[in-house]
Amino acid sequence: MGVMHLRICFLVMFSAQVGAFDAGDMSKLNAARECARCDLSQADLSDAALRGVDLKWASLTRTNLSGADLRGADLKWANLSGADLTHADLTGATLNGAHLWEARFLGARMRRVSLVGTDLKWANLAGEGFQGADLTLVNLSGADLRKTDLRSALLTKAKLVGANLQAANLAKANLTFANLSEANARKANFAGADLTSADLKWTNLGQANLSGANMTGADLSYTSLFKANLNGAEWARARFCKTTMPDGVINNAGCH
Repeated sequence: MGVMHLRICFLVMFSAQVGAFDAGDMSKLNAARECARCDLSQADLSDAALRGVDLKWASLTRTNLSGADLRGADLKWANLSGADLTHADLTGATLNGAHLWEARFLGARMRRVSLVGTDLKWANLAGEGFQGADLTLVNLSGADLRKTDLRSALLTKAKLVGANLQAANLAKANLTFANLSEANARKANFAGADLTSADLKWTNLGQANLSGANMTGADLSYTSLFKANLNGAEWARARFCKTTMPDGVINNAGCH
């Protein structure tokens, strides 16, 4: 009998006392490797072998998935709010539309992950790697993205309101129509990024690298660009109002 099977049997035996997840759903996960719409909330699935498992629409709130193998897993529309995914392997997993509010991803592997329309409000993603990831329409409001690798990521219409992007790498990322208002992007790298029509109101871009970035039509009202690198940046039709420029001068050209 495998380690995973032993763990699940133990959890099923005591689930009535714990009262968190559904014992029948846990048995189903073990037997069929398919558990769409299952209730596995607060279960201990740390280090579990869940490669390719179907967990669409599953409830995984506050579930311990630390160290779990979730490569290629289908987690579309699953509720992973408060889940612990520390050091989990999510390579190639699909989490489109999933709820990941306050989920923890420290040390998780996220290469080729699909997160279209995912709710990642307040998630701790500091230092994680999302290079080339599809984050279209993702909600990262309030998320911790310090030193996160988002190079060439697709963030079209993403919501990053109040996110911490300090020293994050967004080189060549697509942020068209993204909302970064009130975000802290100090010392972030936006070299070659597409910020066309992005909402950058009240954003801290102090000492950020915006060389070669496209900010056409972006709203930079009340934004700080103090000591930012704007070499080769494009800002046709961008709005400047109470904007602090790299030299410290306040730009009010677009105030009405």
